[in-house]
Amino acid sequence: MFCSKCGKEVKPGMKFCEECGTPVKIATPEPKPEPVDGPLFAPPPAPVVPEENRPLGPWAYFGYGILFSLPVVGFILLIVFSFAGRNVNRKNFARSYWCWLILLLAIVLIFVVLILTGVLRGATQGFAYWLHSIGLGRLARLFR
Repeated sequence: MFCSKCGKEVKPGMKFCEECGTPVKIATPEPKPEPVDGPLFAPPPAPVVPEENRPLGPWAYFGYGILFSLPVVGFILLIVFSFAGRNVNRKNFARSYWCWLILLLAIVLIFVVLILTGVLRGATQGFAYWLHSIGLGRLARLFR
């Protein structure tokens, strides 16, 4: 090993050059990279989604739609899923059924008011005639 300033030979283990007194820099070998078991450029791991934000699959929406359409059990489960449970997506899907229910009730209420006030009298008389012709005379009286 040689001094970087004066070029004289430095004995091994010496910390300073005996000729000029310059500190000796000990060259350290560069570390060898450790072998990698997997691929060098692996994709990052998928983010972990908490249970309350986990999305529902298409079949889950389909299944819940059928479940909420059942007359009594579906109504009870609609109430339970709207207010209980941790999954936000399932809660919001159940709550969307309440929006549809309110919209449907509003439309039915509008038609009932229009029928009772006589605004749709001509259309209802034709409907009453059809009901009477198929044997539903008692129901047809409601529309006359």
